[in-house]
Amino acid sequence: MKKMMMLTFLLFVLTINTGGSNAPIQSVDLNLEHQEIAVTFFDLSIGEAILVQDPIGGNVLINTGSSSSEEELIKRLQMYQVKEINKIWLTNADEAYSGNTNSLLRYFNVKEIVAPAQLVESLIQEIPSQTKVSNLKVKESIEIVEGAAIDILHISNTGVATFMLSLGSQDLLVMGETDRALEEELVDSGKTAEVLKVANFGSDVGTTSEFLDAINPQMAVIFRHKKIDIGEAVLERLSENWTEVYYPYRIGSVTLRMQEDGYDVITIPTKKSPSGL
Repeated sequence: MKKMMMLTFLLFVLTINTGGSNAPIQSVDLNLEHQEIAVTFFDLSIGEAILVQDPIGGNVLINTGSSSSEEELIKRLQMYQVKEINKIWLTNADEAYSGNTNSLLRYFNVKEIVAPAQLVESLIQEIPSQTKVSNLKVKESIEIVEGAAIDILHISNTGVATFMLSLGSQDLLVMGETDRALEEELVDSGKTAEVLKVANFGSDVGTTSEFLDAINPQMAVIFRHKKIDIGEAVLERLSENWTEVYYPYRIGSVTLRMQEDGYDVITIPTKKSPSGL
């Protein structure tokens, strides 16, 4: 039986535009406490980017979205008070995952780039001398920020990575690709996750009923790709599994404030609401 999801739309400490009550939010301070982290799924028009933050100022960006969303990504990072990036993790060579990597190396002090070996040379034009490069390895467990670990579950021949982010009893499964054999492997492993980042932008060829039954997520997040439509069958299967689906590009950035035994969901509107709403 699913655990009750702690769901809230309260914004903790926010600095709002002075242009009126319906103005978009300009700054977010989540005031994270000890043994908490924030995982934010950015509301990019195209592409995937996930920010992981801890209470001591650690900022890790997992993927960088499409280059067509560069301005949005920079604004979101500024909104979440990111001045430097401890690590950029890259999990896929597709432009929708990695399109802003080189731009971020110019605009931010990036201390480290972490990626499967297949991706580094093909994606990054010029790495600053102060930026370390590390390779992801399958079955490896890494502390991503204070208190939270990532387990690398699978890396494909083309360098697409699937991993589990864990804090205490809370798990976020980030599916890197729609691969039936990988889904079957995860089903057989007995792993479960409270939150699922759906693979391949909700493509119909993955996220099977068997997979969802086994993983049993309370919540799912689907990003947007300009060439991939979300499969109606995928949405139907998520609905049948009683999984709450979030679409950041429609509703604003979605932040999980994770504790060791639960999480809150915070939606951050980034566009000005129509007058009177």
